[in-house]
Parts: sequence; C-alpha cells; structure tokens
Amino acid sequence: MTAPPVPEDGSDSSTVAGFVLPGFEAVLDELTRVVDADPTYSARFTAYVGGLLAVDIWGGTQIDEHAIQGVYSATKGIAAICIGLLVERGALDLDDRVVDYWPEFEQAGKRDITVRLALSHQAGLIGFDEPLTVNRMVDHEDLARRLAAQAPFWQPGSAHGYHALTMGTMIDELVRRIDGRTVADFFDAEIAIPRGIDFHIAVAEAQEPRVVDVLPTQDNPGANPGVAPPLASDMTTSLAGVAFSAATLDIFNPPLPNLRSVRAAGLAAAGGVGSAHGLARAYAVCISEVDGVPRLLSEETVAAMSRLQVAGDDLVLGFPTRFGVVFQVPDDRLAYGSWRAFGHDGAGGAFGVADPEYALAFGYIPRRLYSPGGADPRGLALARAVRRCIVAMRG
Repeated sequence: MTAPPVPEDGSDSSTVAGFVLPGFEAVLDELTRVVDADPTYSARFTAYVGGLLAVDIWGGTQIDEHAIQGVYSATKGIAAICIGLLVERGALDLDDRVVDYWPEFEQAGKRDITVRLALSHQAGLIGFDEPLTVNRMVDHEDLARRLAAQAPFWQPGSAHGYHALTMGTMIDELVRRIDGRTVADFFDAEIAIPRGIDFHIAVAEAQEPRVVDVLPTQDNPGANPGVAPPLASDMTTSLAGVAFSAATLDIFNPPLPNLRSVRAAGLAAAGGVGSAHGLARAYAVCISEVDGVPRLLSEETVAAMSRLQVAGDDLVLGFPTRFGVVFQVPDDRLAYGSWRAFGHDGAGGAFGVADPEYALAFGYIPRRLYSPGGADPRGLALARAVRRCIVAMRG
C-alpha cells in the first residue's frame, strides 16, 4: 500500500506519504493521527519485519524523504554494530582488558578495566578534568590521549553512568587498534555500503547536499524524562555536567549535528547522520537476512551484545537506565519491545531498534529536537502499532 504523496508546497500538514505492506495500515493511521494533532511535527518511521520492508512512511510539512539528518546518540547504536561485527569475527573479546588492545589506557589505575565494563557505562570515564570544546571534541587523537590518561570519576564496576561523549572515543579507538581504520570507515566499508544502509558516522562532502539541519527544540512538558539533562549553569560541576562538558558546551545550541565539523569528524557517540530507513535497515541486517544477503551477526553475537549488563540508578542521568554492551535495552522509559530488544536513542528524539522476538527492526527520526530528549514517545507509539500488527497477523 502506498500512501498519498505530500504536496510540494506542504499545504496539507495532515497528509502522510510512503509505503506500508498490507496488514500494517494501522501504523500509517497512527502517524496520520500524530501529524493531525500537531502542525509543527514532522517525522519519518521505517520498519523491517522478517527482513522485509514493511513500513516506510513520513509526514508533516518539514519532511523530505530523501534527506538525512543528525541523530545524536542514536549513533552509538550504529557504532555498537561495528563492535558486534568485530566480536563476530573473533577480533575482539569482550572479556579482554582494554589495555590488551590499547596499552596506553592503563594509566591512572585503569589496567584491569575490561572491554565489557568500559562499553557498558561502568568504567567511570564519563568525561575529562578539563571540559571539552567543540574544537577538542572533533580531534579524536587528542581525545584518545586524554582519555588514556584520565582517572575514573568512580571506582570502575561499582556503578554505572552514561558516557555521553566518551563512549564514542572508546569505541573508535578500539576499532582503530584492532582494524586499523576509523570506526566511520569500518562501518562504511564493512556494513553500510555493501548492504545499502543510508547512514554515516562521518558524512563525506559528497553527501552534504542531502543533510538537513535538526530543527530547534519545542518543549513538551508532559513528556517522559529523556537522555540529555538540562545544561543549566547550576549543574556544570555535577557528574552530568562532566559527561556533557556543560561548562563549555551546550549540545543543543547550536545542535551538534548541525555543525559541519562534527558531521565530518566521525564522532561515534553523537555525530552520526542518516535516515530512518538507514537506522531500520542497519538493525534489520543484524537479526535477519535482507534482500537475499545473510544476516550480519549470529544469534550468539546478538545475545552477547544485547544481554543486560547493568540496571538501576544512572549516576549521570539521574534516573534508572539499562545497558547491554553499548546498546540500551528496554525499560519503562524505553518501551522498545520485548526483553530481547536492543537499540539506542538520541537526545533529539530519534532511535533505532531491533527486536528478535518479533523479527522486527525499526528506525525513527523527527525533524525537530524533542524536549526533554531521548526516545520520542510518538515514535515509540508507531513501534507499538507495528508490534500490534505483527501479533494480529500471527493470529
């Protein structure tokens, strides 16, 4: 089923467009309902079921189905897939120490931190004694040197807290040490280009004409708390302030992915750019054959990466979180699906998720920053609609 096209002048904000397979019409109805309820809302949502494209729809006056957009920390999920592929190939063992791959990391009492511990937000390496600026953020070599020398902000393994920016540095450096390429280049060559995935950890100049800016935030006071805390002056010395470099940065003003320097740098924590279709397809290839190409990761690797590592109060975010290896796993806020679901959201509202229980993968990107951040409940409602359709078809 193909939805009617959006008028070129955007005159009818209630119109949605795209494609749904028979049996998934309820998802189109849900997007239409949301667009009708809010004339400022525009978004794209894509879902694969059993490796087949089942839903690819968009709506609102400020959407372009050919554009790509920054997704903040939803990038972490894409970087996690790269880690999963190294695990799949036997090039990385999650229970090895980080220093086995990155010897300089042993400084400041970090010798015994394992890859598993570091990549599940337990290492206490949430930031730096000296806060980042944008110019320092985009210099990976400098960040890696500083992170290798940085002392943890708590005893590693004693608690967990969101490594908002440093998670990308750790992932990128591990990939470089193991493979020789940046995580952005590794993703392009080994995953995205061979499998037709419309996502970029680093955006090449040739792709820049497709990039659209993340639109400014409009508050939604009734929404659930999200990933990024408010960067107010009274919290710049808190652990959250350290993690987000709040003394020198406001990640929303301007939005980080709107900066060409950030998009070009290949920041695996927050700099990725793509489409909802690209997010959905990246997760689909992890759990299903897609277009006749075998799945990227085995069931064993998916289980190793998505198995719950930590749960409970997050020292950085100030509310409970749950993580596998890099990936978020479902909780009351992130109603991603079954207990087997895994994915990652971003401060702007976007997310990508795979749920093996439903043979489902989906991606969602709203055009406008979602406040207070994290997975946009309107996108999660679209994902629920897909699951209801799957259950109905299973009988």
